[in-house]
Amino acid sequence: MSVNLLGEFGISVDGRRIHSDLGRSGRKMAALLFAFPGRLYRRERIADLCWPELDPERSRAALNSALWRLRQILCQDPSSERGQNLRSIGSDIVLEPQSWLKVDSCVLAGTATLASDQIETSQMPCMKSIRSAIDLYDGQFLEAEDFDQFAAERERIHTCFVNLSTIALERYASAGAYPDAISICHKVLSFDPFHELFIRRLIALLFLNEQRAGALRFYEKWKSALRAEIGVDPMPNTARVGQQVRCCQSPTDFDEIRQIVFSSEDNGGA
Repeated sequence: MSVNLLGEFGISVDGRRIHSDLGRSGRKMAALLFAFPGRLYRRERIADLCWPELDPERSRAALNSALWRLRQILCQDPSSERGQNLRSIGSDIVLEPQSWLKVDSCVLAGTATLASDQIETSQMPCMKSIRSAIDLYDGQFLEAEDFDQFAAERERIHTCFVNLSTIALERYASAGAYPDAISICHKVLSFDPFHELFIRRLIALLFLNEQRAGALRFYEKWKSALRAEIGVDPMPNTARVGQQVRCCQSPTDFDEIRQIVFSSEDNGGA
């Protein structure tokens, strides 16, 4: 069973999308449980969060109904053993993690943690798993849900995505696989188009991929969009990259541009 929390909420089994009848509040409840497997939740707390418009008795009834519907969804995976990992423990509810249950945000966050730990211990992270995790990011964590409880997780998961993207593009660039590194930059910028660290990296990567004219066109087009949409000019570091690409003539100039790809210096977005 695969659960999508990145972008639009969705559940599928063996690639087949499951159309649930959880309702909006029931989806919030399910998303809370899926996003934090193994975490205990008080029944009253979930009822208050997901059905705040109902009185206590009706919200508890709505919660019980939604839990029953969620268990029926879990039962659609043959490995679920009738959804027994959705458990009630006294007045608490917990969705226990299982190997057959894959939640995209959990996979991405877990991959980011593992990759960071491996780098700190001088191990080589698995690029296949890193790229697979990056590809899971189809949008911000439950981007359509205006729910305060998801705000911190939305920021955390996006940070994990950016960190993994940085690791991937640096590995690709080190190996001279510039088209792959460029694709990573485009992915990040599709969600955060004014992230100037990745703008600088993309300009440099296009140049390294023998696309000097393309790099300069991209920079000028992006600079115009920045002025039109936000009303500011690029930060000095970004403007300097554009100038370096325009004037590069020597091996020293080339090396300076290459180092931009590996620079962690970031003045933030516009």
